[in-house]
Amino acid sequence: MSVVIGLTGQTGAGKSYVREMFWEKGAAVIDADSVSHDITENNIDCIYDIVNHFSCAVLNEKGTINRKALGRRVFSDKKELLALNRLIFPYIREAIDAEVERYKAEGKEAIVIDGATIIESGCLKICDMLVAVTADEEIRRKRIMRRDKISEEDAKRRILAQKPEEFYTENADFTIENNGSSAEVEHGVNRVLKNLVNIKEKVSAED
Repeated sequence: MSVVIGLTGQTGAGKSYVREMFWEKGAAVIDADSVSHDITENNIDCIYDIVNHFSCAVLNEKGTINRKALGRRVFSDKKELLALNRLIFPYIREAIDAEVERYKAEGKEAIVIDGATIIESGCLKICDMLVAVTADEEIRRKRIMRRDKISEEDAKRRILAQKPEEFYTENADFTIENNGSSAEVEHGVNRVLKNLVNIKEKVSAED
């Protein structure tokens, strides 16, 4: 039996590092951001829906979505961010559902879905447990600037566009703090993995 672990938190919290540590310990991993990238580059229906709402101004010359241009639009206007999420979440959920089923068929004990919007997108419905990753705001801002090669102003705008930390921690079964200590992160990951047996028993009882 597989246990599906949702891994979420604010942008810049360092979820990818935590995800990689789960992978090193044998878990299958699904990066929702990579899924989103693939969809906005290759899914014609999704690209059409986005352009239909935001206009051709968010397209690259090759006809794919210019994520930086789109990001500037949605991270400065919460209504537009909500509109984008309504458009792309169904495509993301469908792709993630397929990946989860593939890993279950392979007999993976733990399947980790890394995504900042697991709760809002509806992916939480397929998760057996939720893990929140947290980090101090200044650390997150620097990580975002380095990761996305954007200005401090744009990084702050992305932080402000998201839910507060409490939204993630209050909905989570476990919280892992990631301010730069690999030992602390590993302790948190091990704590989650040690509880897989308890989670399996809980899921079996519900079934």
